[in-house]
Amino acid sequence: MSQDSKQAKYQFCIIEHIDSDVWETLEKAEDSNMFFTQEWDKYLVELGKKRIVISVSFEDKTIGYFIGSKLWAGIKIIMAPFMGTGTYTQGLCMIESISEYERLEIYKQLTSWLFENKKADYIQICDFQIREEKKELTQDWHHTLLDKEGIHYTPRYTFLVDLKHTEEELWNSCHHNIRRYVNRGKKEGLEIRNVDREEDIDSFVDQHYKHIQDMLHRKETAGLLCQRKKNLLVLCHSLFPSHILMFQIIDKDENGNELSLSSCIFAYGKTQSTFFTGASFHEYMNRHPNELMMWEAIRLLHERNAGAINLGGIAEYKKKLAPTYAMIPVMTFSKYKIMHSFYTTSKKYYAKLITLLGHIR
Repeated sequence: MSQDSKQAKYQFCIIEHIDSDVWETLEKAEDSNMFFTQEWDKYLVELGKKRIVISVSFEDKTIGYFIGSKLWAGIKIIMAPFMGTGTYTQGLCMIESISEYERLEIYKQLTSWLFENKKADYIQICDFQIREEKKELTQDWHHTLLDKEGIHYTPRYTFLVDLKHTEEELWNSCHHNIRRYVNRGKKEGLEIRNVDREEDIDSFVDQHYKHIQDMLHRKETAGLLCQRKKNLLVLCHSLFPSHILMFQIIDKDENGNELSLSSCIFAYGKTQSTFFTGASFHEYMNRHPNELMMWEAIRLLHERNAGAINLGGIAEYKKKLAPTYAMIPVMTFSKYKIMHSFYTTSKKYYAKLITLLGHIR
């Protein structure tokens, strides 16, 4: 839009029924990713989340959509994305490219519209398009435009691997230990077994969940709800085959019996891919299957023309993949200033709930 976004007046409409044309438009949109697909929506609906879809129009022409979830917790809350589902980002999905400035203006008008129409009391948004990237993590990292616009936010840090490079460039940029263990694993006969048939998903998830349980036991945590076996099954079946990558690292013992050393799940789309879950058995970690697993994920996603890989946090071991730091702010809008602390408070209560569920399951 050529008109200054400060002068623009946007129109909004809640869509109760999403037809195939809307999903097709979202899939082809400029900044679409797997979190705006019908497959991901199916996953969230299966988890019992209540979606909210709002069309965004300018001069009576639809220019994009807002996707999120709604819930009632004593107050009306809209979250894009819903915490605990593995949905890393959501919010606006624009049909054509717009500036970050226009994007924020739409958010301000949208949230005001939702408050005025009593559709929400508190709104939380983590939008992949409103991010900043750096080679190094600075202690005082702020989003300049959000600060200027007076939008309340909490920094969320992660690593991104840019897949626009060639495979050779990606390989050469990895830490030498990654390359060494990948080469050693292949030389020793470790097999990468990709899931390319839907009938193999259940057995893969059975094994993957065992890896996750072993990892969570070592870390003395119950993990996230999205890591539960039934939720992993829903995810894998919902996203198969076009938005999910699943594979194991397989070896054989001295008797020729197969051993599954590690496994992972990546969800992917055209502008963003995400490391959903990955784990290995502790007893086989001296074989370094995770290094082979992560490199193969990069290689396979690059092969599929997927978007930049969001590694989901800034754990030290992920640095070996030569990522860049990204700050994806969690923006919050509320009717009352006191509610701006809801994001931090809810995360604490959520962590306590997960720990409690882990003890009683």
